[in-house]
Amino acid sequence: MIGNAHLDPAWMWQLDEGFEAFLSTCRSALDRMKETPDFIFTASSAAHYEFVEKADPELFKKIQKAVADGKWSIVGGWWVESDCNLPGGEAFIRQGLYGQKYFQSRFGKICNTGYCIDSFGHNANMPQLLHHCGMNNYVFMRPDEDEKSLEEALFTWKALSGKEITAYRLPLHYSNFNKSVNEKLGLLKLYPLYNKDRPWMIFYGVGNHGGGPTKEQIAQIISEQASNPNIKFASPDDFFGIIEKSDIALKTISDEMQHHAIGCYSAHSEIKKLNRLVENRLLRAEKFCIMAESLVENFEADWNWLHEAWKNLLFNNFHDILGGVAIKEACDDAVALYYESQAIATREERLAIQTISNNIATNDCIENLLIFNSHSDKIKLPVEFELWHPDASERGEELKHISLTDEAGEQIIPQKIESSGKIGGDRVRFTAQLTIPSFGWTRLKISRNDDQPKIKSNIKAKPTELSNEHCGVIFEGGPKENQIKYTPAQVFQDDSDTWGHGIKGFTAKKGLFKIEKITVLERGPVRGRVRVESSYGNSILEEDFILYENADYIEQRVFLDWRKTSSVLKLRYEHGLRDPKIFYEIPYSVIERPISADEVPGGSWAFLQNQSNGLGIINDSKSSYSSDDKYFYITAARSPLYAHHVPPHIFSENETKRYLDQGEQEFTVRIAFGRKNWQKAEMPRRALEFLQPPVVHIESAHTGILEGTPHGISVNKSNILVTVLKRSHENDKSKIVLRAIETLGLETDCLFDFPYHSANWKSTFLPFEIKSFLINDSKVLEINGIEDNIIS
Repeated sequence: MIGNAHLDPAWMWQLDEGFEAFLSTCRSALDRMKETPDFIFTASSAAHYEFVEKADPELFKKIQKAVADGKWSIVGGWWVESDCNLPGGEAFIRQGLYGQKYFQSRFGKICNTGYCIDSFGHNANMPQLLHHCGMNNYVFMRPDEDEKSLEEALFTWKALSGKEITAYRLPLHYSNFNKSVNEKLGLLKLYPLYNKDRPWMIFYGVGNHGGGPTKEQIAQIISEQASNPNIKFASPDDFFGIIEKSDIALKTISDEMQHHAIGCYSAHSEIKKLNRLVENRLLRAEKFCIMAESLVENFEADWNWLHEAWKNLLFNNFHDILGGVAIKEACDDAVALYYESQAIATREERLAIQTISNNIATNDCIENLLIFNSHSDKIKLPVEFELWHPDASERGEELKHISLTDEAGEQIIPQKIESSGKIGGDRVRFTAQLTIPSFGWTRLKISRNDDQPKIKSNIKAKPTELSNEHCGVIFEGGPKENQIKYTPAQVFQDDSDTWGHGIKGFTAKKGLFKIEKITVLERGPVRGRVRVESSYGNSILEEDFILYENADYIEQRVFLDWRKTSSVLKLRYEHGLRDPKIFYEIPYSVIERPISADEVPGGSWAFLQNQSNGLGIINDSKSSYSSDDKYFYITAARSPLYAHHVPPHIFSENETKRYLDQGEQEFTVRIAFGRKNWQKAEMPRRALEFLQPPVVHIESAHTGILEGTPHGISVNKSNILVTVLKRSHENDKSKIVLRAIETLGLETDCLFDFPYHSANWKSTFLPFEIKSFLINDSKVLEINGIEDNIIS
């Protein structure tokens, strides 16, 4: 019998109310311990405990004593009970790092049991993500048996990497909202997966808004113990300890735990976009801070601020917040936290980049373009940059052309494009495709008003077609090989509540966006750009398709002004594949799923393929997808009511209604062509480079100690991606943590080289394995994700 109080820090209330409820719950739990010596209380989420520590230090000391006495069980090992589908892979590791480090520092131990009893489904890589952060067990509840049938409630859960944990799907809910303790114990024998020869965990207590076990519930347990001595007050660790010591043979499952509340994959577009953006901005900022600290002796980033930024992000990963199903006020609070974290990441990255730039010798040119690469591989990507040119308004001298000269003396001709500032010709913008060494930078000298040479381009940019020799999008007529036919966005009816309770997908078609105009915006040596403007009622869609010279992908920049309610907007991509398979990114791994009109959660990319061809889709904001034999769909906007739960809510006359996703939003999609499968397309690498683009910086002329175009870290196998480079959590400048993942499902021997610290080492990765390394001067040790265990 597990006494708990599931508590949503923000849901139908804001954070201040949620945290006060936790304070009250803690006091109540301590009172129950005084009354019943055998009673044990269980609670997760380091963020909740940190609040108690700050708000009521005396209460916190009592909790510490109860933990030390074995009366209070800390579980979960995470900062909060996160959504388990939508965050990026690194967010799950940071949940464990920040949660476990807090529990270790305050209670003298870490959690062995992962615990997300209310989250809306669980990705297939959870076993590895938990294992890498010191947890061997996991308790969850959803999906229910009617949503995903399991052979056993207790099983071994195995990730693609081979990492395993013991998992338990909780029966009969985590609280007693509609069943007493006596009723739960009676109903257990009717549970479809009941096995009398297995131990069982039954949760009891008042939940959601806290509360915890009541005197009446505890009395019922004591009464039941009189006739059944096997009924015990216990913790989840007690339960899994019994399993570990027993000879019970557990079945092994290698699968995701889906689907529940499919509307949560798409509800509240702004939160979804900010979550992906901020996670990647923080990761990129950390890398550049390490670059600056490695190269400039006196530079130190403010890692304490970066820690606070991560805490904001991790808190917003809470399943009701990231799922977009909290009240509007709580969602607005979450947006504010995201922007605070984004501002911190931007500030620290800006200082790091400027510090490095100050130390680069640029005195041979008055104006320099510096492009910084945070990745462990050399990249060639398009960049955009702007220059200030007041001579246009002051003297009537427009800047029509510039040239860039690299360190080898080779000249690169950028293409002039539309600037962000609407100030005549005083602000000028250019684009160019540039090569940047791994974890380093490229310097190019800027020359203004050079004659623009005529450069032959293979790009066709016209109202009927945007294409080069590798790929294209066709607006009129039929597509050729490695081209895609433009298809207007589709609108679907959605009468479900915010969660999407009771449905599997959005399939009731209402209509298509109507094309109003197709315009060629750019046609030049670097890229072509075609805009498609369409409308549906009073909703407006602008899609700018951009194609670069020699590129095998098309970029689609989307501006949407959405004005529909109880509706879903999906972008459609006609894949043209017979009998396709479809693969999705999940946190730090990949999963194959069947073609299905059901909504499924995914990361930033998906890839459709058959034996002869494939099509990849990457995006920076969306997490909800579907497919059929003709189209792949991205759910781009969804407009149910805020925080509308059916049952129990029934609307009354004149009740205020506020809908999600109303108004303007922008996001970007990349469509990749010409690869037979997702491995050959290197989708994980493409996505990482897209989500963490190069940083562009304009620098004046000065002397400096840094010269050339150095590379700072490299890996000799392209399927190994370095995802993290940061200070160790203890904030020691001499200790750096590097995290890498195997991305293509291949056992791989590889060599790392980190010349900034004279460190190089070999490692062997299993398919899809996550590995973390501690670099101290030139010494390298393999560690786990919470940086407290050296792996031999």
